[in-house]
Amino acid sequence: MASLPKEAKKDTAVKHALEVRYAFSSGNYVLFFKLYKMAPNLNSCLMDLYVERMLFVAMKCMSKSYRPTVPVRYAARVLGFVGIDKVCEANGADGLEECEEWLKAHGAVLSVDNNGELQIDTKVSSTSLYLPEPENAVSHGDASLAVGDFLTRASS
Repeated sequence: MASLPKEAKKDTAVKHALEVRYAFSSGNYVLFFKLYKMAPNLNSCLMDLYVERMLFVAMKCMSKSYRPTVPVRYAARVLGFVGIDKVCEANGADGLEECEEWLKAHGAVLSVDNNGELQIDTKVSSTSLYLPEPENAVSHGDASLAVGDFLTRASS
């Protein structure tokens, strides 16, 4: 990165990529998800490779930082499930549901407070969070090389 010419560093996509690299390496999930929302060109497609891991890192950090609970609505906004601007408000309900599903799938413990607002029980969740195995994963990392697929293709 130090050897990049000055012209390259001025390019919007390269500047964005360098900022993403900084956000990822420093664990700055707030910056990472802001950059994800405003990614130029196909940068968001590259970022997709790291979104799941950053979501998990962010939840682990939030579950240690916020006690005893944190509103799911707040977490959804910080994690990029729900936008803060007016353009994204129409998708707010869908984003909340998506965030809730993601939290449940990763072991977060949810509860409802006295006002009826869904909360993440961060105290309990800090020990119960996990990264589930991808559904189409195989031990060697390439689903196209799965034994069943190989045997089916070999017998044809």
